[in-house]
Amino acid sequence: MGSLVLQMGLCIWVGVFCFSFISVNFHAVGEKITVQGTVLVDGKSAIGRIDSHFICATLDWWPPEKCDYGTCSWDHASLLNLDISNNIFLNAIKAFSPLKIRLGGTLQDKVIYQTEDHQQPCKSFVYNASEMFSFTQGCLPLSRWDELNAFFNKSGAAIIFGLNALNGRSIKSDGSAVGAWDSKNAESLIRYTVKRDSRSMVGSSETN
Repeated sequence: MGSLVLQMGLCIWVGVFCFSFISVNFHAVGEKITVQGTVLVDGKSAIGRIDSHFICATLDWWPPEKCDYGTCSWDHASLLNLDISNNIFLNAIKAFSPLKIRLGGTLQDKVIYQTEDHQQPCKSFVYNASEMFSFTQGCLPLSRWDELNAFFNKSGAAIIFGLNALNGRSIKSDGSAVGAWDSKNAESLIRYTVKRDSRSMVGSSETN
């Protein structure tokens, strides 16, 4: 199910310990010689350990219209349309506790947050090849933000939220951003989140 595909760049390596056969090819006097051997991996003894903070995932902003190389793989895997009522998804996050989830990605810089102070229409991302990142500015509805926070509270995940670093800035023809970041919209969302007594979050910004 597309709604269960996190598309999140999981920061997890899974080791599978087993007996296996390998083939080694040699070239001698123009002849190909194949040597077969057995490799034994001892999975009982750890040679290194990772910190619990290593386990992380990302929920991105890409809408279903986002396509790469002829494949539109995002479907309903965005934090805007992911089915967060699915108990299988919730239990998967709990199983990786303490999981850290980053809310962000390329389009985070073009997101406007609907808040109690933001009265403009909350419009979705629309594909436009002439726009930076090929999508227009999009909006995070306040109702969806409430749903996400309720879900994260149940899951116990720690959240890292990518801020809209392009808000208020101008984009030059070479793609560079000029001007100061207008933080008012982000500040409004943070105040609302704190007032709602949601889980603690860490804000981040990626655009310089």
